[in-house]
Amino acid sequence: MKTVEHIDLIRRNNFKIIFFAVLFFCSSPVAAQLTNGGINAYFGVDGDTRNNYSKYGIQSGLIPADDWFSSSPLGQNIIDTSNASYYLGILQSGAKNLAFNKRMSTLLYSKVNGKLWLDAVYGRDYICTSPLFDSTIFTTAAKNGDNPINWLGGTSNTPDKNDLLDVYAHMRRDGTSVYDSLWVFTGVSTVGAAGSRYFDIEFYKKAFTYSAVAGKFTTAGTEAGHTEWLFDASGNIIQSGDMIIAVNFSPGAPPVVDMRIWVSSTTFASVIPTYFRFGANFDGATPAYGYASILSKLGATNFGSGISNYSTNALQDTTYSTPWGTEQSTKVWGAQYLSQQFIEVGLNLTRIGLDPSLYNALGISPCESLFSSIFFKSRSSNSFVSNMQDFVTPMVFVRPPLMDYSIKPDTLRCNKPTGTIQVTNNSTAGYYTWKTTNGDITGASSDSSQINLNKPGTYIVSSTPAVGCPIARTDTIVIPIDTFPPVASFITGLTSDNGHLQFYGGDLAASNYPTPFGGSQGLLWNWSGPGGFSSTIQNPINDTTWGTYQLTVTEKRNGCTNTVAHSYTRIDFWILANGNLSLSASYVNSTVDLKWQDLNNSNINFYEIEKSTDGINFSKIAVVMGGNQSISFTNLFSFMDYNACCGNSFYRVKALYRNGTTSYSNIVQMNAAPNSKQQFFIAKMGAGSSLSLVANMEKPCRGNLTIYNILGQVLQTKTLQFSNGMNVVDLNASGKYRNSVNIVSVILDNGSKFVQKTIF
Repeated sequence: MKTVEHIDLIRRNNFKIIFFAVLFFCSSPVAAQLTNGGINAYFGVDGDTRNNYSKYGIQSGLIPADDWFSSSPLGQNIIDTSNASYYLGILQSGAKNLAFNKRMSTLLYSKVNGKLWLDAVYGRDYICTSPLFDSTIFTTAAKNGDNPINWLGGTSNTPDKNDLLDVYAHMRRDGTSVYDSLWVFTGVSTVGAAGSRYFDIEFYKKAFTYSAVAGKFTTAGTEAGHTEWLFDASGNIIQSGDMIIAVNFSPGAPPVVDMRIWVSSTTFASVIPTYFRFGANFDGATPAYGYASILSKLGATNFGSGISNYSTNALQDTTYSTPWGTEQSTKVWGAQYLSQQFIEVGLNLTRIGLDPSLYNALGISPCESLFSSIFFKSRSSNSFVSNMQDFVTPMVFVRPPLMDYSIKPDTLRCNKPTGTIQVTNNSTAGYYTWKTTNGDITGASSDSSQINLNKPGTYIVSSTPAVGCPIARTDTIVIPIDTFPPVASFITGLTSDNGHLQFYGGDLAASNYPTPFGGSQGLLWNWSGPGGFSSTIQNPINDTTWGTYQLTVTEKRNGCTNTVAHSYTRIDFWILANGNLSLSASYVNSTVDLKWQDLNNSNINFYEIEKSTDGINFSKIAVVMGGNQSISFTNLFSFMDYNACCGNSFYRVKALYRNGTTSYSNIVQMNAAPNSKQQFFIAKMGAGSSLSLVANMEKPCRGNLTIYNILGQVLQTKTLQFSNGMNVVDLNASGKYRNSVNIVSVILDNGSKFVQKTIF
């Protein structure tokens, strides 16, 4: 059977140099003396807080390694240093009793320098300075192994060597896998730098807190205020619990640690653990539960390193403390720790046998967070059960990560056929796996927090703190695509001098229809036509060149386009310039009803009615004599096409005058579908009167009237309510648009449109 030492070496033997020394046991059968510093899991246990530098121990000099704080821009500080100048200013000003906490500088479970950083904390404690005393002191007798709810805290005094100042803790894997060796690093400074010191780092499985107001501790532990470790019949751990590292330090020597875990007296007496063995000591306030010492299975192994900032010349010591400084034993602020004021310990929990990954085959996740809270406190002597003195308010440490993040989705569009989904605002580094039910994933970022895609659909992301951890969160994201096109249309007129063709592009109003992505954000126009004609404005002007003109309209919101084209012949331009005939049409009971106005009808001979199926090639279908006025309004004529059928038909009227000249009306298009009996035309209702819109409606209907000038500017808009039968609407043509060419447009709620150019 492989020992835990063999397993740890196998995991880490990838041709790396491993800095370890042999662990020696001191005279106490339950305490282990650590090697005198070293670089463990790329962390410097060296009695100094600067990275990439080893000050004391078996190695010294500029050696690449992580540490609590960064000494250069190239380094990565483990502890967050935000607001450092704020704390520095307060402490330098002479403030003594300033306490605050800092957390890890990166996300939980971050991969940094080839290591998996699980969590880190820093705490600065109150200190005793007359007349101010430390407000986190045990005020009654309190011992390790007690139920914490019986402890009392408050304001009191304690000797300098027991007065905690700065405390540190960090847990990492010696690699980026959750199966690499698990290390915990701690550091403690005290106000006093002389003599032996005794302190504990206690790890609670469940939440552990302190109320400064009540001076009381609360714990979620259910076994005498703690949480016990449980084992199966073979000695394998099936539940982790509370742990304590009791540290005894004597000047000039590495620290000695007493490792203990909280178990029941039955477990202590009957269980033979798989990867370690119980020592001789078991201490608890009740017979049922207590802290049991643990030892190496083989009796000798290398648990880790420990050291202090020992210098033979304290006056010349330059041990960097924190970015905000510290309180030296002389009771004044200083940037450095004095000799032997700072003590560090690094322990390999895998070697000790407390790593969850050792028990993965038994169903324990290697990602299991061993603890929830960390508690630093000092003791009066090297006895594990001596009275406790000072403490630092409990801090959260390596609690199970919640995978707290946000999802930033995307929307595909006509002008954006590819997109991304991003995991943002992480509070925990993570590993993400993606899949899709009907989309298409085309790539991913190196840390898997973002994917690239080129198809709308449903995408699913599952997240874990690291590779090998069980899924902690699953999110489903639907990526839509916005392909709603604009409405493309245009009408044509002539400039006021009849010398140029005027285009009016749109349709802004029709393009602003509701979509899941909102309304229109504006349009872009792209015109093309014969003779190299092109334009990007809404209403361009061109020489009167016949041919096919095309408008492509682009919606700014999504880049989608729509195109419309009209073909014009030479005669079409002549008709536009003539402007005497105004033709309108309606579809009534399978019959097309044509009505037109001729401002020059006094000289008319007769009218020819022409019909086309393509709007270009017309043929004569009827003749209407000039005296056949079926509507009593002046200058109005009509014709009924009883041979209308399904599909589109185009009509125009050709006027033949007595002087031998001819004139054409505008062209109207009809869709021969039995829909409505509505008809529109424009007429004067009497001598000297203004123009009116005449509408004959089959049933009541609402509509919008808009009048444009030849430049496309809106002159008048109103909402109309048409009743059944004949409706007459005064167009209110004011003097400023008289004798000018204008466009009258009516759009009904049922989608029907009437557009006519007329002279007011």
